[in-house]
Amino acid sequence: MRFLWLPVLVLGLSACASTPRYEPAELKKIAQTELRIERQWKKDIGKVGDRPSLRPLSAAGRVFAASADGKVMALDPSGNPLWSVDTARSLMSGPALVDGRLVVGSRDGELIALSALDGELQWENQLSSALATLPAGDAGLLVVKSEDGRVQALDPQSGDLRWTVPLNVPPLTWRGNAPLQLTEEAVLVGTSTGRLQALSRGDGSLIWEQTVAEPRGRSEIERLVDVDADLLLVNPVIIAVSTGGNVRVLRQDNGQVIWERSVGGFVGAALDETCLYLVDRDDVVSCLDPRNGAAIWTNENLRYRRLSGAYAYKGNVLLADYDGYVHALSTASGQIIARERLSSAAIPWLGEGPEGRVLALAANGHLNVFDTQPLSAR
Repeated sequence: MRFLWLPVLVLGLSACASTPRYEPAELKKIAQTELRIERQWKKDIGKVGDRPSLRPLSAAGRVFAASADGKVMALDPSGNPLWSVDTARSLMSGPALVDGRLVVGSRDGELIALSALDGELQWENQLSSALATLPAGDAGLLVVKSEDGRVQALDPQSGDLRWTVPLNVPPLTWRGNAPLQLTEEAVLVGTSTGRLQALSRGDGSLIWEQTVAEPRGRSEIERLVDVDADLLLVNPVIIAVSTGGNVRVLRQDNGQVIWERSVGGFVGAALDETCLYLVDRDDVVSCLDPRNGAAIWTNENLRYRRLSGAYAYKGNVLLADYDGYVHALSTASGQIIARERLSSAAIPWLGEGPEGRVLALAANGHLNVFDTQPLSAR
């Protein structure tokens, strides 16, 4: 999803006024439908709206979700409620599952950890500002990034602060950087200045830093280079995408660039054996050769439909749009081979669902679980 973080309201109004507006592409009849997109169940979890770091999570045999009005819940794989807790906060991010705890962040900068088993409160910690990204962590470390640019590491059992690293935040930036990622040695941080940093898990010291995109253009909006899309970690590489118009494939150990392409965007990439799938700023979908970045195909039929990140599934790629449609594209050709409308609202996020299916979260809070089947299957 795309939103401007505007610390100064006047600046925000002038910037938004200068942003060009384009008409979404009309959906064309599919030449040859090859799949069925079958919804398995739907659950209303409460509105999430324009909060891209509020995402459902399928883990530990359950589906966890949080809403903007403060509810956190757990569902079984069939969508039946297991527990629900009202945190009485306006939530901005989460949930993340960290060492048996669900971690969510509030608009007022509160970090809250609940038991994943029954929702019981484990601990709370007051941060300097609201979270800008989804929390991340494992049994040894919980890391968060706040809107004032601070990366903070905490003890996942107690919530006690271990270290803080302040980052530079430009006056104008896209709201919501890439979620932090952990490796065995480092915390990976995408920044609003177009860089990717690897910080030491132990004390937050800088291990390496690499530029993903440099500011270009005359206007402030043209010069935005946030690393906003989810980082994709496939050992031994990292795939980073910038709004400034670049995708770079880097080595995890030292940040060295393996290859790069001038294809940038707001949403996450996906990878399978054949393609690195990218959605650019105009919602053009591309398949690149993962070995060297060479273009295999592009599809322009979904331009300006405000697509979700790509999700590789059963040998094809799935995307959702602003009007509640899910589209399946053929890996071989890039052609649209199936389409189904799952919601009357935008679907900004697709991800892994229970029992090998797909989760689709709509802005109105409707959580859908669906599957795809070849038309020949009975």
